[in-house]
Amino acid sequence: MVKTRDIDVHQAFNDGGTNKYIEKYKMFCYVLGKYIDKKPQDDISKSLYQADMVLTPGMFVSLALVTAALASIIVFIFSIIFFRNSSSPLVYISVLTFLTFVLTVSGFPFILYNKISSKDMNIEHELPFVLGYMTILASSGSSPMDVIRKVAIEDYGDVSTEFGKVMYRVDVLGEDGISAMNHLIRNTSSESLRTICIDLANSMQSGGGLRTYLEMKSRELMDMRRQMQQEFVESLGVYGEGYLSGVVMSVVLVVLMIVVTSALGIDLGPFTAKQMFQFFVYFMLPFINIIFLLLLWMKYSRSTL
Repeated sequence: MVKTRDIDVHQAFNDGGTNKYIEKYKMFCYVLGKYIDKKPQDDISKSLYQADMVLTPGMFVSLALVTAALASIIVFIFSIIFFRNSSSPLVYISVLTFLTFVLTVSGFPFILYNKISSKDMNIEHELPFVLGYMTILASSGSSPMDVIRKVAIEDYGDVSTEFGKVMYRVDVLGEDGISAMNHLIRNTSSESLRTICIDLANSMQSGGGLRTYLEMKSRELMDMRRQMQQEFVESLGVYGEGYLSGVVMSVVLVVLMIVVTSALGIDLGPFTAKQMFQFFVYFMLPFINIIFLLLLWMKYSRSTL
């Protein structure tokens, strides 16, 4: 059976995958959220739908505000305890409390954005394999709706989840296939999936050409994936060579320089050889490696490979 992903207050209060105390906390927060839900919040609703989070916009906003308020109160109390005897207690307490509130509130949109980004990466990763499976189904004479239905019940990650939304609207809400596909086209976060869904909807309307299109698109995506893998390996090789020639060689040369200058008794200014060695090993070397890891993370954190 295809599970629904549409936003519903009853589902938000009765999600079996969460702890009962979290559900009670959600209900407590929704005292504020029900007033927010009186006005349409289309942008938040769309983002929650794309992230597959079973929450109403009002509940999401109220969770962010109430959680930030509670975190700020806790930090405020601990700040009073720890900084009451400092030179400027008011400054420390107010700054820490304000930062806690701002960071907690901004953390909720970040979580939402991160879930959508992770979902898009999963879709990009699965699409070539999904299209290959869809091509086989189309070759056996399956209709576009049958193809979508079979993909929805298979384990193709978020692609199956997205197609499951289509089948929910068809099987449960009673919509026709084209309307359900158009709803997915308007709301999916993946541009690649949106393009494929547009072509699938056109095929459903015209009634032909599905097999040829899927074969062509499957080859195209696999070629793109092979090219991306090659570029990934090449760029990773460049970073590896840079690390070996830049970081590793620098470490060897600096350690060698410290040992030689210490053995020859050369003055290193205000620092002894031992102090220079400890500074380099315990501060500079970890700092350089952290910077290098951050560069790798920024470069490859969104990679689908």
